[in-house]
Amino acid sequence: MKLHPAIAGLALLLCPALSEADEKTHWAQLAQNPMADLIKLPVKNQYDFNYGKKDAVNFRLAFQPSMVSETSRGWNIVNRLDIPFLYQPGRTSGEKDSFGLGDITYESYFSPSTSRTFFWGIGPAIQIPTATDNQIGSKKWSAGLAANATVVSGPIVAGLRANHLWSFAGKDHRDDVNQTIIEYYCYANLGNGWWIGTAPVNTANWEASSSNIWTVPLGGGFGKLIGKRRPVNLKFEAYGYAEAPSDYANWSLMLGCDFLIPENSLFKRSND
Repeated sequence: MKLHPAIAGLALLLCPALSEADEKTHWAQLAQNPMADLIKLPVKNQYDFNYGKKDAVNFRLAFQPSMVSETSRGWNIVNRLDIPFLYQPGRTSGEKDSFGLGDITYESYFSPSTSRTFFWGIGPAIQIPTATDNQIGSKKWSAGLAANATVVSGPIVAGLRANHLWSFAGKDHRDDVNQTIIEYYCYANLGNGWWIGTAPVNTANWEASSSNIWTVPLGGGFGKLIGKRRPVNLKFEAYGYAEAPSDYANWSLMLGCDFLIPENSLFKRSND
């Protein structure tokens, strides 16, 4: 059957546009999947409102680069850093405000490289006492385990990332570290790079009193993948707290962007 010239011309115009929209959705899904074979350079700005007894604004700027590299045939290692810069107002009227580099956390996941719909990995985690101010760091060396599992099904990307850290060295007069972090995430991709989703980071400080152990945010947000040759995933999210320590914030606003490097991970083994 012969197509009318007008219909054929319209198809030629629409196909590149549809292809570009699908490519943006593909990159958005890669940005949302912590186990994806990709180099990511995320920058996250988090504002915590009504923080402490002063009802001030607590600020956290986090640089969270990650990279996947092949260790052997069939196995990858995902390397992830969390490098925070913090402004923490004094929680009480007599406590000073603090600003500087916080403690740096490194996680790595050993993961099979075969499945493309279900990703999982497990490995060590370590926290280094790099904080430049006593109030924004633990002054303890800590280590533990980290794990991640992600499912990609059609437009949906969902999963869970968790770690647990115990302190093993550092300043004796400081509190021990015994902390669990659980981040669950679920994203629905709407096409042309647009998405909605949620990715709250739940924290349990097992050294705190029973009423101050958990920090449980609830909320979500939206975003869009922009760019083609140099994709960037833009994010806007807001969270309230179902449970939090008595002197914590009431709600948080997060603005972020993930810079994606569209090339194979560094340090790949050759197939020779």
